[in-house]
Amino acid sequence: MHNPAQALAPMLAQARETDIQDNFFQALEREDEKVIEILDAQDLSQHNMAQVLSSLEFANDRLQAAMHRIGYLEGKVEVLEEQVSILPMVESIAARVPEMEQEALDLRTLLIERELHLAETFAELKVANTRLDVIRMSWWCRFWAWMTDTTV
Repeated sequence: MHNPAQALAPMLAQARETDIQDNFFQALEREDEKVIEILDAQDLSQHNMAQVLSSLEFANDRLQAAMHRIGYLEGKVEVLEEQVSILPMVESIAARVPEMEQEALDLRTLLIERELHLAETFAELKVANTRLDVIRMSWWCRFWAWMTDTTV
């Protein structure tokens, strides 16, 4: 008769082959899962990279705007520094304003006094010219001019 082990051998071989095939397919499934995980990770990485690039572009735009504002503010600072450098001179002039106003008032007063003195002198000169005309018109002045051969 047949040896029962021999009858089981083809079944064992077939079971072993099925086992090997199952193991192979399980290994393939695990590899497929790993590939899918890697592809998902790459998709995630690409998505993350796109977000990072978008964030970098946004940050770059804000940085450029900030640089423009900084340049504008630096210009303003330079103008203010120039004004500040002039400030001590302006302060010294402003401190001298009251004494300069007093000096101007004194000079105006002096000018008015001199104008009055000039008006008085002019009036005296007018009187002296009138007297001189009277003297020139006198007969003895004309006679003296005739004698000395001078003009009156």
